[in-house]
Amino acid sequence: MNIPRIADVLGLIDEDLLDAELPKRSRRGRTVRILLAAACVCLVLGTITALAAGAGTALLAKFRKGEDGGFESGYDMSAQLTLFPEEALTGEIREVPAIIRRQLEEAKSWSDQTPNTYYRAFDTAAEALEYVGLDALQPIRWSVEETGTTLSVLGGAQGEIADVSVVTYWEEGEARLQTVAWLRTRNSGEDTTLGVRTTEDVGYTEERFTAAGGFDCHVIRSTALESGVLCCDGYIVRAGILYSLHAAYPPSAEARVDELLHVWADQFEPEER
Repeated sequence: MNIPRIADVLGLIDEDLLDAELPKRSRRGRTVRILLAAACVCLVLGTITALAAGAGTALLAKFRKGEDGGFESGYDMSAQLTLFPEEALTGEIREVPAIIRRQLEEAKSWSDQTPNTYYRAFDTAAEALEYVGLDALQPIRWSVEETGTTLSVLGGAQGEIADVSVVTYWEEGEARLQTVAWLRTRNSGEDTTLGVRTTEDVGYTEERFTAAGGFDCHVIRSTALESGVLCCDGYIVRAGILYSLHAAYPPSAEARVDELLHVWADQFEPEER
């Protein structure tokens, strides 16, 4: 499996949000890594040759104790996404192919940078969504404090836009949250998988609930990290875009995080009848 790297936003996160007791992030080859707020977990996005039937997401595998390249634990999931025409992205993101082409031309063979990727930080998610210019993208509206947004773009060999992710960071009391909108274009592969990797040995449980729009929200919860932090991830596919909510929090904030998970899921449009 060749997994393209589309985001590595560690350098764009406020260091004050990170707990020094949490395990250090592993670095591994050409993978997509998004540091989830206040928890050292890696989100990996890529392609596979088989996809579970039906809309939404499906858990493919869970593993523990170094079963995958030295990571202590994690899981893989499949997701069915729409491959949008690149022309559907009508915002200033249209400047990105030229930037990526220039990066590819100027790339040094000895550098560890990935010239086919483009990153940009925004003060708000609304600015990032306007920059992308895709009508189908769902803004998140709730009372949680927003602390910044990062856009990442994976480009093809000629600079064409293949994958786009919009990652927004939030704070609610002691809880740290991260929402992600991930979309793919026709310049990407057809099938999609995503995974989470940690450097600690934690267990995972799976559940689903029906959001107000009549569709499933897929939830994966992890046992506590060594620091005592708990994590959970919610996944939704709407209009062919994968949305996720990651939360890292102490046990005392669990009830509030569960409430926010439902508030987040209930924002999305009902299923078409």
